[in-house]
Amino acid sequence: MSQDPYDGVPLPDGEPAPDETTPPFDDEGPGSGPGTPPDRRPVEDGPAGVDSDWVLPSPEELLLEHDERIGVLRTDVNELAGVVADLLVNPPKGKPAPWNWKHLNGSAAAKLLTELREWVDWYNDRYGVAADSRIPGCWYRHAPVVEELTGVWVAWRAAYYGHTTPLDAPAYWHERILWPTFDRITKRQWGMVNCLNGHKDPRPQHTPSTDNGFDEFLHTLGQEE
Repeated sequence: MSQDPYDGVPLPDGEPAPDETTPPFDDEGPGSGPGTPPDRRPVEDGPAGVDSDWVLPSPEELLLEHDERIGVLRTDVNELAGVVADLLVNPPKGKPAPWNWKHLNGSAAAKLLTELREWVDWYNDRYGVAADSRIPGCWYRHAPVVEELTGVWVAWRAAYYGHTTPLDAPAYWHERILWPTFDRITKRQWGMVNCLNGHKDPRPQHTPSTDNGFDEFLHTLGQEE
């Protein structure tokens, strides 16, 4: 062992002599010397995941903690998925259906009308083998006809989608929904009975929807309380 070159050099006043029983620190800092397990060394800044003694947990402890957190998150996600599924099957009573024309306008109305047009075109191609079984091309200009066809289309979807076993819904749709509706829209005056040679609007344009006496009537009704 080489001789200490500073042996015999006096220390400055007040500086204690080194304790020969204390091992010297290496370049890695306190707590990182030989014999200290790397996963149990103390840390200075206390990052997330360390215990109250500022000691890093072991890998096994970290895995266990992560598994517990994942289990909690999985439970929360499953509960949220159940809530969403319930809303899709049973939406709030006050929420209008996607085919409720009363609450549609703009792009939403255009989207629904486009989908309905695709179904009408399919119907005419499939069922319109004669003039009296076709839906006239001006159907979209008749508001009552649009409402009727929307109902037929929605019922058709319910009868022909979402089933894998035989059932009588298609037969019921033909007998009780399709043909009675077709008779109404082609033979009633509010329908398209006069549109075989071109569109004619059956709506009486000179008659207002509600006359000017409504406000007065409403005021009188309110006074009765």
